[in-house]
Amino acid sequence: MAGDVEAQSDITHSGRHRSTLHLKNLRKQWQILALQVTATVALVWMYMEIISTYVVGSIDHTMLFETLEFVLGSDLPLGDWMTGVGRSGLARFYVPLVLGLSFGGSMALLAFQSPKVQQRIKLGVIVGLIVILVGRTLLSWLGGMIINTELDLPNADELALLQWPLMLILSLLVMFVYLLPIIMGTRGIWGLSRQAIIWSIGFTLLFLGLHAMLTFPVVLNQLGDYGNDLTTLDTQVGTPTVSLLGFELVTRQQFSLILIAVLMMVFQESAFGVIRHLEYAYRLPESCKRDEEYVQQMENVLNAHLRHTGLYLGLTGLATMVAIGFHGVLLELVTATTGSQWAEQVSESIELRLTYGVVISALLFLGVAATVRLLVPWDRLAQLRAGITGFGRSSEPDPPKDDSAWA
Repeated sequence: MAGDVEAQSDITHSGRHRSTLHLKNLRKQWQILALQVTATVALVWMYMEIISTYVVGSIDHTMLFETLEFVLGSDLPLGDWMTGVGRSGLARFYVPLVLGLSFGGSMALLAFQSPKVQQRIKLGVIVGLIVILVGRTLLSWLGGMIINTELDLPNADELALLQWPLMLILSLLVMFVYLLPIIMGTRGIWGLSRQAIIWSIGFTLLFLGLHAMLTFPVVLNQLGDYGNDLTTLDTQVGTPTVSLLGFELVTRQQFSLILIAVLMMVFQESAFGVIRHLEYAYRLPESCKRDEEYVQQMENVLNAHLRHTGLYLGLTGLATMVAIGFHGVLLELVTATTGSQWAEQVSESIELRLTYGVVISALLFLGVAATVRLLVPWDRLAQLRAGITGFGRSSEPDPPKDDSAWA
C-alpha cells in the first residue's frame, strides 16, 4: 500500500483546492489521524496493562538481564538507563517502550519509501551488523597476519573480541521479543500493514494463552521453583472493589482483564478501520474520487466509525462488568427490598466466589438481556435513529474484500 500512496501523491489539482478521496489527501484527514492516534493509545495502554498485570516483578526483561550478567560475570553492552535495570515497577519499561515506538515508527516510515531506497537502507543495516559483529576481530586477525607475514588462525584474544557484539545482539534480541507487540503494532498502524497488526495481536494472545496454561495449578506444581515467579490469578473471585452506579461489580483483577480485552478491540477496530477505508477509497474510479457525494459519504462513514468505536466498545466493557457482577446486583436488590437472610446466604456461597461463579452470573445477565430484547423494539429504535441522522450506514457500499492490490 505504501507504493500506492506514493503513486497517488503525484496527482495535482487545478483550480481551487477541494477535498478528494486521493490517498495523499485522505491520509491527512483528521478522522483518519484520529483513528490512528486512538489505535496507538489503545496499543500502548493495552501493553502497559498486560505488563503491570503479568510481567513486572515476575518475568520482566530486567530479571533476565540480571541473570545473564550473573552467569557471564560481566555487564551487558546496553546501559541500565536503556534496559530499565535498577528501576522498579512500570518504570522498567518506560525507555524500552519509547525505543519500541520509535523503531516501529521507523519501520512504518521505511515502508513508504521507494523500493530502491528500501533496498539501500536494508543493505546498509546488514553491512552495519556484519561490521559490528566481526569487524574488530577481522581487523585484528588480518592486521596480525600482515605484520607477522604469516598465515595463522585467530588467537584467544582476537576471538574474545566477538563477545561484546554477540552480547549486544543477544540483548537487542531479548528487548525485541518483549517489545514485539509494540513494534509490530506501531508498524501496522502507521505503515498500513495488516500483517503487522495481526502479528501484534497474535503474539499478545499467544503470551496470554501460554501464561494461562503455565499458571494452571496442575502445571504450576510441576514447575517447582520456576513457577514461584509467575503471577497467578486467584482461584476465588474475592470481594468486588470496582463499582458502577453504586454497585460493587468486579475485582481489580477482573477489571484489568476486561480493560485488556476492550483495549485490544479498540486497537484492532481502529487500525483495521483505517486500512479498510483507505483501501476502499483507493479502488474507487478516478471520477468518484473527485465526486463531492463520495467525499461526503466517506466523511460520514469515518465519523460514524469514530462514534461507534467509543460508544459500542465502551458499552461492551460496561456490559461485561455488569455481567460478571450481575448476581451481586440481584442479591443487593433482593436484600434491599425483602431483607431476607436468603440473599445473604446465597451471597456467601462458595460457588459464586469461585471462578465458575462468573459463568453463573453471566448466564443470569444474558437471560435478563434476552427478556429485555423481547420487550423493547430495538429494530424500530435503530430505524428511528437512522432517520434522524439522515444518513444510514446501509447506504454505504461495502469495501471490496480482495487484498491483492495491497500486497
